[in-house]
Order: sequence, then C-alpha cells, then structure tokens
Amino acid sequence: MNIRIEETFLVTEEDFINMQLSKTKYLTPKENILILRIMGIIAILCGTAAFINVRGNIYQIICWFLLIAIGLFCLSYYDVINPVIIRKQAGKFYHFNQKAINSKTIRLDHQEFSMTDEEHTIKLPVQYIYQIAETSSTVLIFFDKEEFGFVPKRVLSEEQLKLVREFFEEINKYKNV
Repeated sequence: MNIRIEETFLVTEEDFINMQLSKTKYLTPKENILILRIMGIIAILCGTAAFINVRGNIYQIICWFLLIAIGLFCLSYYDVINPVIIRKQAGKFYHFNQKAINSKTIRLDHQEFSMTDEEHTIKLPVQYIYQIAETSSTVLIFFDKEEFGFVPKRVLSEEQLKLVREFFEEINKYKNV
C-alpha cells in the first residue's frame, strides 16, 4: 500500500494535554485499573454492610463512611481523579515550557516515518514502529514500549486518518506472522 502524508502543526495546550491523557491511558496496565475498581467495590460494600448491620457509636459510623468514601475514590480514580490531575499538571508544564514546545512536521510514507521540530528529528523505517495507539483526540506512534511521537487528530483529514489506520494494520499483520 502506498501512502504519503506530510503535515506541519503547532502543538497547542489542548494537544499537549490530550497527548498526556492518551499516553497515560494507553500505558496504564488494564490489570491495575481492574484491581483498583474491585477494591473500590469491596470497600463500598463492606462500609455499607457495616453501617446497616453494625451501627455502633459515632466513631464507628464515621469509619464506615470513610470506608465508603475510600471505595468511591478507588472506583473513580482512573476515570475522574487521575485525568483531572494530569490535565492540571500538563497545563502547568505546557505554560512553563511553552517556548520549548514548537511546531512539528510529520511525514509518513510506505518506507519511513519521521517527526521533525526545531531541535530534533526522528526518522524510523516503518517496519520498526513498535505500535500505533489511537484515542479520541490523538494518534500515538510508539518507537518502543515508552518512546513515542504523537499527532493530534485535528491535523489529519478523515481520509488521511483512514490511510494511517489501514497502513499500520497492514504492517502489524507482517509483525504477527
């Protein structure tokens, strides 16, 4: 499949925040999320059961409510709390380092992926791309398990995005053989 995409874009604050959220979502092991949610459900059930059945003095009631609150915290951590923290930290980082975050040019053809900014150039034959991950706002192109480049979806047309998906599906087929 022949593909040729070249786009230049300025990384906005929202792009940077979305990239951080996408990276965290992609790199967080699913087992961690599942374990924390199970712990949250157990804490809520235990706190509720104890409150209904044991009652006790005011200190025990406070403990049962705290147990329920801890359960709610565990249940909502990855969906609500962590994204708020990441947004806040990424926004601060972006504003503090805004001069260091500059425009990027991505190029993708059937042989090579490259990403260039004012200071760095990354060139990688496409067969060495580790993986591509897509979220609602960002495409992450991993060079290994933790190093990656990102492209905000806003800079790609629907046709370009479709080509990128098909291209990487084709490459992944050869990797899995």
